[in-house]
Amino acid sequence: MKDDKTVLIDLDFNDFKNEKLKSCIIIEGDLIGKIFNLVQRRTIIGRGQDADIILDSSTVSRRHAELSIVEQEGIVIQDLNSSNGTYVNGKKITKSLLHEGDIFSVGIYKLKIALLSKHDTLFFQRMTDSAEKDGLTGLYNKSFITKYLNSALTQPGYGSRLISIAMADIDHFKEINDTYGHIAGDAVLRDIAGIFCSSVRSADKSARFGGEEFLIVFDRTSMDDACIISERIRQRVMDHSTLYGSLGIKATISIGLACNGGKRLSDAESLIQRADAKLYEAKHNGRNRVVH
Repeated sequence: MKDDKTVLIDLDFNDFKNEKLKSCIIIEGDLIGKIFNLVQRRTIIGRGQDADIILDSSTVSRRHAELSIVEQEGIVIQDLNSSNGTYVNGKKITKSLLHEGDIFSVGIYKLKIALLSKHDTLFFQRMTDSAEKDGLTGLYNKSFITKYLNSALTQPGYGSRLISIAMADIDHFKEINDTYGHIAGDAVLRDIAGIFCSSVRSADKSARFGGEEFLIVFDRTSMDDACIISERIRQRVMDHSTLYGSLGIKATISIGLACNGGKRLSDAESLIQRADAKLYEAKHNGRNRVVH
């Protein structure tokens, strides 16, 4: 007979404190739903890697604006002599006080000021993750990576920005599923996804494109550099064994590369098709290789 006893748990009543954090949420741009909690006295917004909130668009200056937490006044935003200016509720400002619900613009991005509890933040983050991330691997999903790549390739002012992409496919993945089962196959997918994440920079994006196929976007990266990184990833996958019970499951990947050559494209589809053609060439020529 099934045990129908209720399991008792201890509640942490500190978890129910309704403390609010000053936050801003991106409501327009390629990072919609992203939340930044303003926990520092000064927060720099810009496209530079030293910014606290990095908005990677040529429409954003390297150090575009600064948010300051002032005890008496609240949140103050100041433009840092940016090229395109900073706007609050549609008006260009040099310095302005921000209130809950105010919307400020930095380049192509619009951000909304909000007071959020810890639970609000977790909820919005999970909602964003469920829309952007693949549930099995934790990588970005096809929808997100396609939109991101379209934005990176087509935004005005990105004329000389090098974007390289890698289409990767697990070799003979059906045989892995047929031999060891789909749960083991899922473990292989997660392990290889982990190798992708640990092999690329934070500025790059890795996604599960479908089934056993993956897409990596290398930001500001030449074809030669993308080839070096992809070869390193291929070698790491080949050397790795996925532990499944007492078994060590080996896998290899084939990779096709493409680069925009520093030119703006009308959309991402043509670049993806070029990488996909190189992936087919890699598989046709024996698999477990990188072709560019």
